[in-house]
Amino acid sequence: MATNVKYYCMGFLADGTPSVRTFADRKPIEKNDVEYINDLKEQVKNMVDDTELAAIEIITAAEYNLYVNGDGENNYVRDMSSGKPIIYVPPEPTKEEKQLVQVNSIAADTNAEAQALKDAMLTAILNGDTELQAELKQEYQELMNNSNTQMQEAVK
Repeated sequence: MATNVKYYCMGFLADGTPSVRTFADRKPIEKNDVEYINDLKEQVKNMVDDTELAAIEIITAAEYNLYVNGDGENNYVRDMSSGKPIIYVPPEPTKEEKQLVQVNSIAADTNAEAQALKDAMLTAILNGDTELQAELKQEYQELMNNSNTQMQEAVK
């Protein structure tokens, strides 16, 4: 990303996620103008309402680019110990998150199968095929029972 900006002032959340930012003038940063830097950090702090920023730092354009755009393969967050960009490693899903994925998958499969049975039932009704209607009704009940059982097992 081509830019003529050399420095940014960026706020970070406790997990290192970049939050808000503003441009920083090159000369006061390079001269280490403490008053300018403090005012800039206060400006960034005031950019958020209820979000608590864990760190507000002056960063280079290269670091900013990593935080915002990644490197083409990875996303980056701030290492809260060193203050440098590190590759974001998503946390392992919790048991509840895994269960939710499994339940949603079961529900999606059930809905697709149920829709096919409903379509077949409509055709059976229109054709007056009571034998097929009874079979489809039984299949639908079994589908719902199996789905319910699978969902209950998923959340154990």
